[in-house]
Amino acid sequence: MSITKEEVAEVVRGYMAAYDNHDIQTIVAMGAREVGFGYRMIGWRDWAALGKRARFAENEQFFGQMDYYHLNLEDLQTSVAGDIGLAWGVFIEDFQVKGRPPERARVRFSNALSKGARGWQSLLFHRDIQPFDEEGCYPTDLTVNSSTT
Repeated sequence: MSITKEEVAEVVRGYMAAYDNHDIQTIVAMGAREVGFGYRMIGWRDWAALGKRARFAENEQFFGQMDYYHLNLEDLQTSVAGDIGLAWGVFIEDFQVKGRPPERARVRFSNALSKGARGWQSLLFHRDIQPFDEEGCYPTDLTVNSSTT
């Protein structure tokens, strides 16, 4: 089953739009086999192990704790390796958790996706919001070892 970079981009745009529209049905269907790292928690997540019912509950809880949540895709790059679609780029989250001030996160992401009998699914994801300096590099105060002498 041949896939194209353009097809991968269209699928990722749809997946991101599902989050923006709080379309839990699409989110759960596309993430049925997904594992990876998000920026909200340090530990990796195995969404596949949760099962469909628990994934619905997780997403309902996530969107239910928000006064509002919007996701806007800022940059998207794609590639294809055999039958695997690769996507990476940046999206912006604008949201407000109930009882807290509004937040905005500029999130770098990557996804590996496959197309099978159940349609497109995300296999692996990674998201981070590490700070960068003016030159686009990680600030050294995050990586320099302090002296213990």
